[in-house]
Amino acid sequence: MAEAKISFLGKNTIICPVCSEKFKKEELLSGGGRMNAGILTDELHREYNATEKFGNIHPLIYPVVVCPQCLFSAYMSDFESIETEEVHSLELQTSKRIEEAKNLFPRYNFLEPRTIIEGILSYSLAIMSYDLLESSHQPIFKQGLSALRAAWLCNDYHKIEPNENFDYLRDIFYRKAQFFYREVIEAEKDGREFYEDIPHFGPDIDHNHGFDGVLFLSGLLEYKYGPKQNVKARIDSLTNAKITVSRIVGMGKSSKSKPSDFVENARNLHGLIKDELVKLGEEV
Repeated sequence: MAEAKISFLGKNTIICPVCSEKFKKEELLSGGGRMNAGILTDELHREYNATEKFGNIHPLIYPVVVCPQCLFSAYMSDFESIETEEVHSLELQTSKRIEEAKNLFPRYNFLEPRTIIEGILSYSLAIMSYDLLESSHQPIFKQGLSALRAAWLCNDYHKIEPNENFDYLRDIFYRKAQFFYREVIEAEKDGREFYEDIPHFGPDIDHNHGFDGVLFLSGLLEYKYGPKQNVKARIDSLTNAKITVSRIVGMGKSSKSKPSDFVENARNLHGLIKDELVKLGEEV
């Protein structure tokens, strides 16, 4: 019996702007009962239930475009629109990307249908690549989004292979996400990056929670994965998180772009942060 197909190669040929390699992007097939949507987690991540015919489907392993030759990686909107100066920097980084990939997953293969391994690696390589892209590409936001999605995929793989230390790698990506999402808030305030033209903030592929979702996740990631050993650092982290989440709950009513359940989740998070600050001896 033939294996149930879950992906296909797009018809358009992509030319890598860094090394001129030609390839086609793998896409997830939709319909046919492939995707059985499950719960939406507190991190705004949509989980999917396995089906008898297709097994476990992981839509998040496909969004990042990865050149199979030099491993330059970015979201499609950025991949073919980088400038000459950026190309030069990315060329110089090629050996570092390849070394990083081999260190993480020695048996990766971007010429075959992707597995969770290639999915995680695509986001790790995107974090590296966006480090060298100009602010017009919103690199800080896309590094944060990539780190968060990588953490989710690591958690998925940890459930499959609990003895392979993917929980350790998951926590590393969560800490990266916490750092980048905090930086996004600062970059928006001081004008380092502008986010008005981002069509889909995610963080997952189904719902677009807009910049409010970024504010919520910045606060949530600080609360869940921010510093905890040093009391002063914890207080500073939670104080910043409270101010950030206040931008959602302080606006009051829900709307089409900001559903009532999302606003309620933000209020609950705001309350949890305030409660912990009180326990730490801070007046709120």
